[in-house]
Amino acid sequence: MIVTEDVLSRFRDKGEVLSRFRDKGKVPVRSLPSSLFSQTGDLLFKNDAAPLSQFPSEVREVIHVVPVLAFLQTVPPLSDEREWIALHHQCGGYHCLEVAMVATILTPNVTIKDKLDQIGKQFYFAQHGNLEPGNMLASSISAYSTALSAIGLDCECTWRRLSEGLYPIDCTQENLNKVASDAPSLDMLADWRGFTRARYSTDPIILLLASNSD
Repeated sequence: MIVTEDVLSRFRDKGEVLSRFRDKGKVPVRSLPSSLFSQTGDLLFKNDAAPLSQFPSEVREVIHVVPVLAFLQTVPPLSDEREWIALHHQCGGYHCLEVAMVATILTPNVTIKDKLDQIGKQFYFAQHGNLEPGNMLASSISAYSTALSAIGLDCECTWRRLSEGLYPIDCTQENLNKVASDAPSLDMLADWRGFTRARYSTDPIILLLASNSD
């Protein structure tokens, strides 16, 4: 579902940063209702081959990725110059993880699009469908970091988010400009007051979303 700052502000207290999650029973600010979220499988990948998990070698050939700039934990007041969507994305292969985000879809640079798609193909059904943070091999982290480095990108502080179908990239302006032809200015993207944003922040994050094998 498309969410505007007007919609999000209804769930804020006096313009504060909005927390989307209830952390072990604690509510640091306020959470967004699940009714606002759309499934990426229905919205972004409905034309992908199915059932995906039965033919991984064939499906891998048609995998495409959708780059987004996303907030996974907290959401500051957002600029209305971008379209924002509340998404649930299934990832992690057979582990069927679901990651919630408020995100804006990025238009991939034509010079890098095929290489971004290749990452989705390379890691589709990775570790035989078991690539997720709690079950990740060091070799998978190394292979992913190498794949990003080959196109001038990095995941120095976001690699822990790596899962099949969810490929993290550090959200620096440099990385954003390489990934997207319509890259927004991070400084103008939101009202950052009360929000910690530094080189080693993990929110916001650039994500490459792709189909999950299960």
